[in-house]
Amino acid sequence: MSKPTGKAMGKGGPKQSAPKPAGSGSSRSVVPRGVRPLAVKKQDGIIVPEGYTMRKVEPAKNYDVVSFARAMNDDFAPRLQKLFEPETEAAVTAQKTGIYIGWRCPEFKHDCQRLSIVSKCFCGHILEQHGKFSGNSVRVPCKNGGCSCKAFAWIPSRPEDIGEFWHQRRPDFDPSTWRAKCRCKHTHEQHDPTGMRRCKSRGCSCGHFDSNFLCAACDRHWEDHETFFDTEATRREKGLPYGEAYLPFADMPDLRNIALTGCDSDESRYKALTQGEGAIPMGEKPVGNDAPVNFSVPGSRFKPVYD
Repeated sequence: MSKPTGKAMGKGGPKQSAPKPAGSGSSRSVVPRGVRPLAVKKQDGIIVPEGYTMRKVEPAKNYDVVSFARAMNDDFAPRLQKLFEPETEAAVTAQKTGIYIGWRCPEFKHDCQRLSIVSKCFCGHILEQHGKFSGNSVRVPCKNGGCSCKAFAWIPSRPEDIGEFWHQRRPDFDPSTWRAKCRCKHTHEQHDPTGMRRCKSRGCSCGHFDSNFLCAACDRHWEDHETFFDTEATRREKGLPYGEAYLPFADMPDLRNIALTGCDSDESRYKALTQGEGAIPMGEKPVGNDAPVNFSVPGSRFKPVYD
């Protein structure tokens, strides 16, 4: 019987070299067959693929919300002003007319959205197209011909109202065509504006509107909210903000100024609203921009946008 060779026994035979690990100095990189190696470069001490750009994040100069937000977004102020422009104007109008229109969950002590006559209803028509209302209104029916809506119910009309900011970055995005949708994938305008708000689309078995989005302020569904008409007196009784405290970011002067004027150091519009004859009622004193803020709690509508 012949003896087994050293190679067969694993002894004395030629040793097989182990594959070299990546980065061990080998001039060949291991890539799947048919895939071209990705060219890379060194930028600021970091290896990045060629063709990619990196935005350097500058550390915040001060430990406050505005400095932090500006460190993350160069165009923070104009974006914030544009985002809150409808609510800012709604707050100013409410203080002039004494009629506060808010959208919130019934148990909340704050409004998730401040509304005005140009706010859109579930039926697809704005509040101005509905009947007359006051601070004591409960149901404000639509007056648009042929509409069966019996009570104004606010619905988001911008993707940013529900935190979907990526729509704005699409070159072909048309804001006028965007509509809030149900989980059945049909828009609110394709549902009945009354009752259970069943879907009217042919072949759809959806029996009620079930929002496929969440409120940007409290992360709860649209159907958990209601539209309320209040006066200054009723809001005071309910413990809801009114007067100066109804302005966006009322307790944070720099953010409040940005929402009003686009500049954190410009208090001109705020002073015009709160000083002199016909000034709006004073609410709680502002806390300050260096106050700790928990961005996840209801009532704080500021959420940094990372892109």
